[in-house]
Amino acid sequence: MKKLVLTSLLTVFAVSAANAETNYFVGGAAAIATDNDHATVLAVAPEFGWKMDSNWDLGVAARFAYDHKDAITVPGVGAVDVETYGYGAGVFARYKVAQFGDVKLLLKGSVAADFTTYHSDDADKTETATMLNAAVIPMITYDLTESFTLYADLNFLGVYAGYNFKNKDLGIDRSWEFGAVANSDNVANTGNFKIGFNYNF
Repeated sequence: MKKLVLTSLLTVFAVSAANAETNYFVGGAAAIATDNDHATVLAVAPEFGWKMDSNWDLGVAARFAYDHKDAITVPGVGAVDVETYGYGAGVFARYKVAQFGDVKLLLKGSVAADFTTYHSDDADKTETATMLNAAVIPMITYDLTESFTLYADLNFLGVYAGYNFKNKDLGIDRSWEFGAVANSDNVANTGNFKIGFNYNF
């Protein structure tokens, strides 16, 4: 069923800078979304980084997400409500490919550990899936001022690799995943098109 995003909330993670000449930045994005399958998603993704030079940025990022779905069918249990908690942390590097005035096109490479915990009161069950992943995606930035930068991660394009750790109860075996994404459908979906702000010190 086609996903319909009803609401998207962007949040600025910013702090005051006593010295505007340093090369650090903080920022992130937050989103609220729902769809016609009665799923509600809350997500927060803060980040902190260092501008090495005019072309390279290095940083660390975290991810926190909550997803509630109604009436998911679980084998042997039936239809239950499921709450999903996602969290993780990783490192990233960004390289400037091109610049057009205040607009920059970058490639972002990241390596992260991600955890997804599934909980259902109906099934009286809580399980966690663990994955290590790496990805390279394009992103664009726009310098609103010297201090504030708007960015968009173009998650509907890129290449990725991931390793799933075994979880017997969730039916997950140890496995590798490799792939490439080139999907222009529903690019405004907050799950595929993450928008946020950075504050540059």
